[in-house]
Amino acid sequence: MRIKRVILVLFLCMSLVFSTAILGHAYSGILAFGDSLTDNGTNMSDDIFGFGYYTNGPVWVEYMAQSYGVPLLDMAYGGATTSYDNPAAGLAITGLQWQVNAYKGSVSSSIPIDTLVTVWAGANDFLQGRPFATAAANVTSAIQELADAGGQNFLVPFLPDIGLAPAFLGTPLQGTATGWSQAFNTSLWLDLLALESINPGVNCYILDTFTLLRAAIANPSSYGFTNVTTDGGKNPPEGYLFWDGIHPTTDGHLLIANYGWKAVPEPSTIVLLVLGMMGLAGIRRKFQK
Repeated sequence: MRIKRVILVLFLCMSLVFSTAILGHAYSGILAFGDSLTDNGTNMSDDIFGFGYYTNGPVWVEYMAQSYGVPLLDMAYGGATTSYDNPAAGLAITGLQWQVNAYKGSVSSSIPIDTLVTVWAGANDFLQGRPFATAAANVTSAIQELADAGGQNFLVPFLPDIGLAPAFLGTPLQGTATGWSQAFNTSLWLDLLALESINPGVNCYILDTFTLLRAAIANPSSYGFTNVTTDGGKNPPEGYLFWDGIHPTTDGHLLIANYGWKAVPEPSTIVLLVLGMMGLAGIRRKFQK
């Protein structure tokens, strides 16, 4: 607790400009896997993966990469399940497990230890009527494969409360969707705890989008939204949380990214902040363990 307080004080003491300049040194890049909540299409010169955007602007991992000042390799495909297939697209491939294999087979067999890996999937398993426990186990299996390839830092968003999405809100399926989301998240949490226990050095950071979405819907104005219950269409007015019946607007993605930054510790950033403060004060010290 004392260490956390010291870190907080350091952050508050630094100027915004200095903090932004340092952020880019925490990770060398972001490697993303998942479904339409992460898919950014092939809009990046070094990214040939994905189908396209399912929102009206950048997705959350793009905002995170921009903030860190690092490249993003986005392997996600809209419609992907946690398995190999993509029933929404009528494909036996592009699912999460396939994405992991595609990365290792066509991009690199290893992952640099200073890469932040994001894995967000599961919603399409619900839409396909698949068991939540199997979906959670598939996500965990994918993370284990990526850890075996060298990945150490994983940002894993929970499923949001699917029952609160416009496609399900107020329908007979709302309770089922909410219950499936909760059960999946609990199962995933337990699976990741077990994964960490057998993989020293691997860190799984949870991004609780379930709680975040509920909070934004309960108090929209506090999160900058004016409409959180209906979709805004292809060109949503300002203040809409949802782009369509399932997917958030780019403003919703920015909200997710903001909480993603908070979920991932940045030890190298903290060290640099300390050194920066010392330099500003004209102090010279020798750090010893």
